[in-house]
Amino acid sequence: MKVAVFALNYKNNYSGGRIHALMMAHGFAANGYTVDYYTNLAPVFFDDFNIYPGSGNLHLKVSKYFNFPRVNNYDLLLVVPHLASKKSIVFDRFFFYPTVKKFQNASKCQLWFLDFESPNWINKLTPHSRPESAYKYSNKILPSVDAILSTTKEGTKYAEEYYARFNPNLSFKQLYLSINSKVADGFIDTQKRNQVIYFGRFGEKHKNSNVLNDIINALPARYTLLVIGNPAKLNPEVYQALINQAKENSIELVFKSGISESEKYKHLASSKLLIYSSSFEGYGLPPIEAQYVGTPALCSDIPVLREVNKGAEFINFDDKEALTAKINSMLNTNYDKDKLKASVSSFAEFDNYVKNIKYLVDSI
Repeated sequence: MKVAVFALNYKNNYSGGRIHALMMAHGFAANGYTVDYYTNLAPVFFDDFNIYPGSGNLHLKVSKYFNFPRVNNYDLLLVVPHLASKKSIVFDRFFFYPTVKKFQNASKCQLWFLDFESPNWINKLTPHSRPESAYKYSNKILPSVDAILSTTKEGTKYAEEYYARFNPNLSFKQLYLSINSKVADGFIDTQKRNQVIYFGRFGEKHKNSNVLNDIINALPARYTLLVIGNPAKLNPEVYQALINQAKENSIELVFKSGISESEKYKHLASSKLLIYSSSFEGYGLPPIEAQYVGTPALCSDIPVLREVNKGAEFINFDDKEALTAKINSMLNTNYDKDKLKASVSSFAEFDNYVKNIKYLVDSI
C-alpha cells in the first residue's frame, strides 16, 4: 500500500490540524504502508514524531510552491485542507489543490478529504465566526473526492449535511485522532505542582480567551496560571491588565508559546487542572492529552467535547460563581490518574489508532 498526504504547513504554527495531518501520516506508516508527505514547509514539530514505529516508511517531500513531479502509483491520497488566506488566490488556485488533482488523475485511486470542521457546524455554534469564503478553494476539490474523513461522530453529522451539496457520491468515514502518546507516556508519573494550565489562541473569538480574567479571580492565592499561547496576539492593554490582576490576586501568570511536544506534556502532567474554554472545537486535543497524563480537565459544555472526554468535567464559562466553585472543587479532589487515562486511551493511544486506521483502509 502506497499513500500520499498533501498538507500545507506554516512557520512556527503548532495548530491541532497540522498535528492531525502528520499523526495520520505516521499512523499509515506504522501499518507498514509507504507514505509520502507532500508539503510546502517541514512542520516545526516534525522531529517530535520520529519515535513512532514505521517512521522510516514516511518520506517528507518539500516544495515551497508545491511544484512536485507527478507520481502515478499511489493506492490512496489524503488531502488536508486549510482555510483560504490572501495567498490563496495564487497558491491554492494554481498549486496546492491542482497538484492533488494531478496526482489523482495519474494514480486513479481514492482521494480522501480530511474534515476538521465544516462551516455549517462552526457557524451554528459561533455565528458569523467564519465566512463561507474561507472554504472557497478547498470546496472546489470536493467533486473529485471519494470520501470525507471526519474526526468525531458529531462532526460527521454536520459533514454529511454540508459536503454532499458539492458531491452527491461522497462516502463518509470517522476516525478519532491519537495524541502523541509515545511522548506523553514519559510524563505520566510527573509530580503535580500548584499550577493550572490553559490553552489560548488569542484573536479567535470561539476560543473564548476572555475568560482568563475569571480564571485568575477563581484560583487560590500563590497558584501558577500557565497559559499556552502567544501574548503578542493580545492587545497590550489587555495583557497588562491581566498581569496586574494576577499580581493583585497573588497569582503567578506565565505565558509560553512555540513549545515542543515534550514541553507540552511536561506542563500538562505537572498541572493540577486543565481549563479549556473554547465555545467551538472540531475535536480539541488538549483535554484528551491532559487526561492521558492524569490531569483532570474542565471544559466548555459542548457536544463534541462531551463525546471524546468521558472523564472530564463541564461548565458554562459565563457563570462566574459556578466557575469559581468548580475550579476550587476540582483542585481539592484527588483524581485517579489511571482512570483518567483509561477514559481516553482506547482511541488516544497511538497503537490503538494504528489499528483503527488499518480497519478504515481495509474497507476500501
